[in-house]
Amino acid sequence: FAKVKGLIAEMIEKLEKQAAEEAAQKEFCDTETKKSTDKKEDKESEIEDLSAKIDKAESTIAKLKEEIANLQAELANTAKTQKEMTDMRSKEHATFEQAEKDYSDGLEGVQMALQTLRDYYAQKSFIQEGAGNDHSSAGGSIISILEVAESDFSKLLTETREEEADAQSKFEEITEANKLETTAKSGDIKYKTQEIGQLEKAVSENKDSRESVQEELDAVLEYLSKLNDQCIAKPEPYEERKRRRDEEIAG
Repeated sequence: FAKVKGLIAEMIEKLEKQAAEEAAQKEFCDTETKKSTDKKEDKESEIEDLSAKIDKAESTIAKLKEEIANLQAELANTAKTQKEMTDMRSKEHATFEQAEKDYSDGLEGVQMALQTLRDYYAQKSFIQEGAGNDHSSAGGSIISILEVAESDFSKLLTETREEEADAQSKFEEITEANKLETTAKSGDIKYKTQEIGQLEKAVSENKDSRESVQEELDAVLEYLSKLNDQCIAKPEPYEERKRRRDEEIAG
């Protein structure tokens, strides 16, 4: 009987030891599974946040590049328009210079002719009867015609110079506006280009971080898989085994 009692005690001790080991194993499994599951969720959240940042940055980059392309097209159009306007202004100015010379030469010629006639008729004395009166009348008619021509040339010269001054003023005004527009848009392109560079750097860094976090997540998932094999894939639940062993110990 003593031998049987010893065997029973040994069996009870063995069962108690096994039960304690299984309880420790369950505690380990529960603790590790919770820790790993929490870590898995944290890593998945990190990846989601990083992916959202990457998507947002890449969308902004695409928008900025489109805006830069539009600004560059507008600058090219402004430059083209300015060149065409400058070419036209040069031609108009050349035309003005020729017209100014022609009107100035015509006016000078008429004024010289008038001066000559006036001097001529002032120095001659046609006070005599007959012929003198005819010459004086004829001279007066020629002078009147030349005075009209002088007035016409003077008017044409003044109008031409005014038109040239007005055209030049408008040209300079538009040119200045184009310069300001070009400066502003060039600055905008520079700023947007710098912003793209910063965003591309951030995207690269976030992709590296996401890759690193993904590696960590893969490791956690692999560990969870091993935990599942070790802790969950059992034919009999721990509670059932504990109950059965308790009954065996008590019985």
